[in-house]
Amino acid sequence: MHVKPYVIAIIVVLSCLALGCAERGLRVFPQQPDAWLAVGGFKLALFNNEAKQGSLLHIYLDGDGRPLVGPEGPASQNATPTNPLVLSMMLQDPAPSIYLGRPCHFYLDAVACNADLWTAGRYGSVVVDALCQAVEELAAENQMPVALVGFSGGGALAVLVAGCAESVTHIVTINGNLDTKLWAEMRGFLPLAGSMNPIEIGLPDRVTQRIYFAGGEDTVVPPEISSAFEQAVPGRLVVKPRFTHTCCWVSAWESLLGEAFAGVTPAQPR
Repeated sequence: MHVKPYVIAIIVVLSCLALGCAERGLRVFPQQPDAWLAVGGFKLALFNNEAKQGSLLHIYLDGDGRPLVGPEGPASQNATPTNPLVLSMMLQDPAPSIYLGRPCHFYLDAVACNADLWTAGRYGSVVVDALCQAVEELAAENQMPVALVGFSGGGALAVLVAGCAESVTHIVTINGNLDTKLWAEMRGFLPLAGSMNPIEIGLPDRVTQRIYFAGGEDTVVPPEISSAFEQAVPGRLVVKPRFTHTCCWVSAWESLLGEAFAGVTPAQPR
């Protein structure tokens, strides 16, 4: 892999996993990524798991973080996620894997960043184009096709990025916001006027492996969202009955990886 491991982050996250604190929302995200990737006027944070053997590069996209202060606003000044759930999942993955930060997460550029990029425009073309460029650069540098793994709002972005990143052949979503119109209606929110709706975009034919995980007790992105998307964009829908939006994905991720990547050449042990 091209980025060095951030040892402190690994120690902190693994300690948190042992104590079960990751799913209780403690703020243990590392302050500094392993590296930065400059694309589209943004600096995107990169964390990696140091795995070197495998046939598919797994790129993880996190959720929306904290776009608003309170359920109805105003916009937060920094939407960077404070729960390390997705980073914890990435660190468990035996395949070569990278956590790719979203634009304006971890680094707020005074020129490029504005609140629209993490509120109404969180799934808009500016964000998607930057992530698309980043995914293509990482795929070329690591000389592998890509599986996008997206959690919550990161699932929405995984679908949208798959449409423009030719390197993407696999997609895995976890509680993905895959129909933003239905989600807004179910939650009583205003539509995301500056964003694209994944269910209206779909997935290209080259994305041959598609799995949509959903928590049966998720009230943030209800499982009906993933079900509606699967009906429109056929894949494999897996609803975990007792799982919520954040529980219990970290503790189950090792086994869920087997479901997500069945048929893919397994990575060698590190």
